[in-house]
Amino acid sequence: MTTLRVVLVVMLAEACGHSATRTPARAGQASEQEPPRTCDHLSPAMSRLTDPDPGAAREEARVSSTLFSHVPWSKPEAPAEELFMVMVKEDPRWPQEAVYILQTPPRTEPREYRVVHVKAKESVTFRVEAAEAETSEAPLDPELAHALEGSWGTMALRARWPDRSGNLARMKWAGRYYVFDYRGDNIYGQGDTVAPSAGTCSAALVSLGELLIRFADERDETKRRAIREELLRQSRALSARLEVRTP
Repeated sequence: MTTLRVVLVVMLAEACGHSATRTPARAGQASEQEPPRTCDHLSPAMSRLTDPDPGAAREEARVSSTLFSHVPWSKPEAPAEELFMVMVKEDPRWPQEAVYILQTPPRTEPREYRVVHVKAKESVTFRVEAAEAETSEAPLDPELAHALEGSWGTMALRARWPDRSGNLARMKWAGRYYVFDYRGDNIYGQGDTVAPSAGTCSAALVSLGELLIRFADERDETKRRAIREELLRQSRALSARLEVRTP
């Protein structure tokens, strides 16, 4: 009887030990964990964001084209810049906005970059003409532009059709909708996402776009430099995650 009692005690102790190792982390510990290394994907879109007459099915392209008409050019008769990267942001509660990275053509060396933020004063969903909009802009240095190309461009180029679970995840009522454009030298990529979950690569890309808006809007040089450093840090972090290919 004594032997049986000892065996039961030992078995109970082992069971408690095993259950302790399987105990999930507390809720407070979740935020300390690093985000998953592998990346999710943007969903591909059908045409470039600023193509004229994209069709009724491409509302975001028409929105982008409308907002793009407000971008100030140094030479309106012959713009010496071309589109590099674009993000269009649509929230059903607010007017649409977009952020554009422009670059000088390849024949001009060294290339120059600038970021322009355009925000409509009222919704342009059902408007064909150019609505009133507010604009802000800031120069972008080559180091940051190339870092953004490595993360933003890669995400746009790797866009692919979502599976069933991906389609279900996109069905978010009143979720913010983002579309990203990338136009490199003889290469093009585009993808979109709807209210991406925290910790995903799509959410990291949205964070870059939102920071870029703040960068263009900020008038204080010291604060803008701080935003620039955060953009560089986050862009490099996303690029590092993108180096681990998702199967």
